[in-house]
Amino acid sequence: KGGLLVTAGLPAAPPGKAYQLWAIAGTKAPVSAGVFAVGADGGASVGVPPLPGVDKVDVFAVTLEPAGGVPAPTGQMYLAGKA
Repeated sequence: KGGLLVTAGLPAAPPGKAYQLWAIAGTKAPVSAGVFAVGADGGASVGVPPLPGVDKVDVFAVTLEPAGGVPAPTGQMYLAGKA
């Protein structure tokens, strides 16, 4: 159904890297919910569109990935929270 991610205090991503939001539903593989950058204060506001094939999200997570994103998480997790 979509939503909004609001962050604060994240460190700036190094060159060539970006933050990526993941939706995790049960034991299914994480689904990318978008790639984003943070402002100088570490804040971001990211619209999350409805995700195809995802009926209910249990956990959202944010990892640091190569710029442009990846199909599955590979980087360090910075945030995680129940939906």
